[in-house]
Amino acid sequence: MASSTWKQLRDDGAFELLGELFPDVTSSHTLLEDLGVNPAVLIPFAPPLAAADWWRAVCQTLDRGRIAGVRPCDLLVAAAARYPGHTELRNLAGSGAPAAPVRVLCLMSAPLDEARIRLGAEQRIIQEAEGRSAGRLAVQVHPATRVADILPQLDAALPQIVHFAGHGTDDGRLLFEDETGASAAVPIEALIPAFELRAPINCVVLNSCWTAAYAEGLLKCAHTVVGTVSELDDDAGLVFAQGFYTSLAHSPDIERACAAGRAALRLNGHLPEALHHMSRAGSSL
Repeated sequence: MASSTWKQLRDDGAFELLGELFPDVTSSHTLLEDLGVNPAVLIPFAPPLAAADWWRAVCQTLDRGRIAGVRPCDLLVAAAARYPGHTELRNLAGSGAPAAPVRVLCLMSAPLDEARIRLGAEQRIIQEAEGRSAGRLAVQVHPATRVADILPQLDAALPQIVHFAGHGTDDGRLLFEDETGASAAVPIEALIPAFELRAPINCVVLNSCWTAAYAEGLLKCAHTVVGTVSELDDDAGLVFAQGFYTSLAHSPDIERACAAGRAALRLNGHLPEALHHMSRAGSSL
């Protein structure tokens, strides 16, 4: 859609769709701020105004050119970038518009006081998938991630997928690093408010041990969460990453990527049941 007018958006049901995907002040204002729009210049997002009606008014403001440099089609492209697997939204944004890459933030941690794991190989697998993706993936890797790095990296990358690679504990903690390189445990539930600042996140991949039982809470801020139900050996973690990101290099469909990762596990002699994925729709595979 080279030029999305207010009438086109109305006829295509865009206001209702935007209201469904960005139904509150936080999500809607974050989308607009990322476009360079100051929400303070718009009508307030507050009851009794429904989300769809608020988006109707916002799109009308953009259609009339009252926000310099931002058109309704820009809004749709930005919204589609937040939900790269959403076919209806992608169609509204228009097949003629270049698809924005899926932004992946890899937080990698191998504390010196823990068993050695092959994070370099995992990083290579993900970055090779990026190189083959023809611009469909944009990967940012942060090695030796400290607790203090989590919020700045989320703010800098604006990720749609957050991938943690490292050690997990059987009581639901991920091991990041402290200033000396030693382990610094962070409960998975403590990540929820950090991720909520950048919600909605399409997917969180916890490629470490014992994460599935504690990861359901992350569905508050992510549409899909991948975790493990037991120990995860290096080879299985690498195989899953290979299948998952190779699929994403060709299609932004998260469900397909999860299925590809599990298929790769089975093909390489690993039990796919060791790795679960949960979604807001309630699926647990």
